[in-house]
Amino acid sequence: MPVSSEGSAACVPSLKLGSVSLDNPFIVAPMAGLTDWPYRRLCLENGAGMAVTEMASAVALAHHGRKTLELLYSDPAIEKNLSVQIFGKDPAVMAEAARVAASEAGASIVDLNMACPARKVVRSGHGGALLKDIDHCARIVEAAVKAAGVPVTVKTRSGFNPDDGPIIFQLAKNLENAGAAAITLHPRYVTEAFGGQADWSLITGLAQTVSIPVIGSGDLKTPAEAVAALRSSGASGIMIGRASRGQPWFFRQCLQIMQTGLAQPISQEEKFKTALLHARLMEEQIGPKAAFRLRTVLMWYTRELPGAASLRRAICQEQCVEEQLKLLTAAFENIEVAEFIGQSIEDVWRGELPLP
Repeated sequence: MPVSSEGSAACVPSLKLGSVSLDNPFIVAPMAGLTDWPYRRLCLENGAGMAVTEMASAVALAHHGRKTLELLYSDPAIEKNLSVQIFGKDPAVMAEAARVAASEAGASIVDLNMACPARKVVRSGHGGALLKDIDHCARIVEAAVKAAGVPVTVKTRSGFNPDDGPIIFQLAKNLENAGAAAITLHPRYVTEAFGGQADWSLITGLAQTVSIPVIGSGDLKTPAEAVAALRSSGASGIMIGRASRGQPWFFRQCLQIMQTGLAQPISQEEKFKTALLHARLMEEQIGPKAAFRLRTVLMWYTRELPGAASLRRAICQEQCVEEQLKLLTAAFENIEVAEFIGQSIEDVWRGELPLP
C-alpha cells in the first residue's frame, strides 16, 4: 500500500484491488435501497475512493434483467471504478452474473455478498447463510473469478453464529486461494445483525493472515474514527456505510484529517445545497417515484434541524418532489442559512448550481 512522501496527499495511501487502483482507501459500503447512483455520485464527488452498488440478485443479473441492470446505472466519467455487488448461492449462476456485471453493467470490480444478515436473505440460503459452508464459499469465488474478467472481492462477517466462534481466518485463506482480490470484513456474526459491538481485533488478525488487502467495516461513526481505524487496525482500506447517510462529505473529511489532521466543519448552507442536489439527481434518475424515496433521504439531511420531527411528518405526507423541497427550504430558512436560500429552487432544479 504505497504512501507518497511529498505534497498535500503525503498521508493518504492508495489502494490496489487486483488490477484496479483506487486513489484512496475510503470506500462507500453497499446498502440495500440506499447506494443508488445519486448517493454514490455525491460520495464520489466528495472524495470517496470507490463506491459499491446495493446488492443485485445474481439470478436476475444472469438473466439480463432490465430492472436489475438499471439498478446498476453509473456514469463512467464520474465513477471510474464501478464495484457491483451480487448475491446468490449457486456457483454457476454467480459466475454468469459476474460476467454480465462486467460486460454489460461496466463493473471494474465484482463484489460477492457473503455477509447480509437480513432474515429473508438468510432464509433463502444467500448472503450470510453462505458462511455455514466455507468450502462452498470458495467454490463460488473460484467460479466468479474465472468468469468475471475483472477483480472479484468478497464482503463477509466473522462467522455465522458466535457459539461456533470465528471462522473468518480459514474462510479468508480459502477465498484467497480461490482468487479473491480483497476481503471486506464486518467483524460481527450473521446472527448478531448490527447488535453488539464490532470486534476490530479480528480485522487486525485477518490482515496478518492473508496477503490480499483487508478492508475493515463496522461501528465507525465519525471521520476521525475512520482514520484512526485505518491507522491502527492494519486494514488496507475502510468501508463506511450508515455513518455517511446524509453526510457525503464524510469522505472528504477523512482525507482532510489524513492530510492536515483536521476536518473542516460543514456549514448549514452546504447541507441545504447538498440535500437539494441529492433530490434533483434522484428525480432525474427515477422520475416522480423520487418523492417516495426522498421521504427517507431528506430525513438524513434534516435530523439535527429544529423541529425535525414535524418536518419529517410533513415531508412524508407529500407526494410531489417540489413540495417536499419547499418544506426543506422553509426549514433551513428558519435557521437563517446565508443568502444561498435567496436563490430559487428552480435554479437548483435546472442544474445551474454546481456540486459542492
